[in-house]
Amino acid sequence: MEKAAYLDAMGINRWVQTSNAAKAYIILVDSVEPGIEHHPVINSVLSLIACPITNCSFSEKAIKGADVIWDMRRLKMPKSNPVLSSAPLAELIRKAEAKRELWDQIVTNTKNLR
Repeated sequence: MEKAAYLDAMGINRWVQTSNAAKAYIILVDSVEPGIEHHPVINSVLSLIACPITNCSFSEKAIKGADVIWDMRRLKMPKSNPVLSSAPLAELIRKAEAKRELWDQIVTNTKNLR
């Protein structure tokens, strides 16, 4: 008897992974500070690329195989393949050039997603 037929005969439902599960993303930072997920700059940028903060976690180290949505580390080592790469948060707040570079990436990436 086949496994599938046996499971059906026993009335056992097989587990199927749903495709509508929320995807988890990582935001790389130099140091994870308490309350960073509530910072207005972070929330604004994530809303512009249509990525809810609830799907994101913050980390100081890149995790192999993880989807990195934003790399805000000063030294981008080890290399990751993020959707966005910018200066650290403190520098984004102070420097207009860092904001411009991030904005250019947002515009480019949202055009590519459409």
